[in-house]
Amino acid sequence: MARTPVDVYRGLVNTQLDDSTAEQINSVVSRFTDFVFAGEKLSIHLNRFLHLMTRLIALLDSETNVNHDHLTMSVDLLDYLTSASKWWTVSRQEPGIVLRPPSREARGFIKSITDLHVGGTTLQRISGATDKLSRFLEEHDIESSEEVEQFCNSMLSSWALLSAFACKGQGRNVATEADFETAYDVVRILLFYVELVDFKALTVVRQLGSHPLLPEAASVNFAPGFEKKLNASVAASLEKEYGEHLIHMAKATSGASRSILTNSLRFLGQLQAVKQGIERLEEEHYDSIIVGSLELIESAGVSSDFLQNDSAAILIFKNLQPGDGVDERIQLLIRRLEGLIVDSTGNKDFLLQYARLVPRLIALILLLASKTKEYPTSPIEDSDLKRGLILLHKIING
Repeated sequence: MARTPVDVYRGLVNTQLDDSTAEQINSVVSRFTDFVFAGEKLSIHLNRFLHLMTRLIALLDSETNVNHDHLTMSVDLLDYLTSASKWWTVSRQEPGIVLRPPSREARGFIKSITDLHVGGTTLQRISGATDKLSRFLEEHDIESSEEVEQFCNSMLSSWALLSAFACKGQGRNVATEADFETAYDVVRILLFYVELVDFKALTVVRQLGSHPLLPEAASVNFAPGFEKKLNASVAASLEKEYGEHLIHMAKATSGASRSILTNSLRFLGQLQAVKQGIERLEEEHYDSIIVGSLELIESAGVSSDFLQNDSAAILIFKNLQPGDGVDERIQLLIRRLEGLIVDSTGNKDFLLQYARLVPRLIALILLLASKTKEYPTSPIEDSDLKRGLILLHKIING
């Protein structure tokens, strides 16, 4: 267990949620005021869930007061739980949030649980768990107060909602005790196991995939002279010489990682071109673009030595190996980004016209992930991907 229950519960009770954030939560859930679920207005259950998750994310962020970013992450979590599938398969052994593309429309799905029948024994289990939690708090001197009562109600609503989401998400209309047990375990995993990077990644993948700079960057062209210089660069030579080390990762990324350095440089070049108002990168831009790429990478707190030191680049090739299950996570991330980009551009053919955009993004995510691993020789894990994703978003926003 990553965090102890008593510490989390005490931290949640003590985390402050100001009036402005409370009003924003009310605004988010107000559209569900006319719906009833499990004996309460659906909006009340959703309000409590968002209160709980916003406080949790603030706690993980080492903040005693919530801010707008914490609320945004909790709303993205709610969207994920109501639009994606299979989230209920998360386990304590693998607690990371899988960045799955949506399989349904979240708002309609939330409304649909009002048609769900929650059995009496299931409601009793939820009520019993709430009473047990209240006793636990009292036994550990987390004083009975308005905050404690609100916290217990938030847990009750979270169990009820996730029971319904898991049930409905699997195509059933009667929530059973098994659904409660799933919800109970998922809430425990969220509270005690899931790391802040997971919550951040849910928000960042949405922000990145819908970022207005992406379609602009994709439309920046490269002149033959620029391409010739890049193809003759040390980065390109290293890719050719050490490419065999990338076979496993290349399979996972549909080849995007095979040119991890030059793909990354191309996107960073396109990004700089957009910010400088350049529509086509010419040969004379090459040197300044490469220097600018180094600076962008450094701005994210990542060493750019791999573009200046052959041995550092070679280490990337040798150590860029996917961990167990990471190939599937990369494919899901690719699908998520593709869906967001198409939705944000409103052009279903956009990625047919700019097919190299997502592979370049994935290459740069992997590059940033590989350069910031805790153990340089360890395989790329899901948490590394998420960290690379967050760093890429930081670079684009810089």
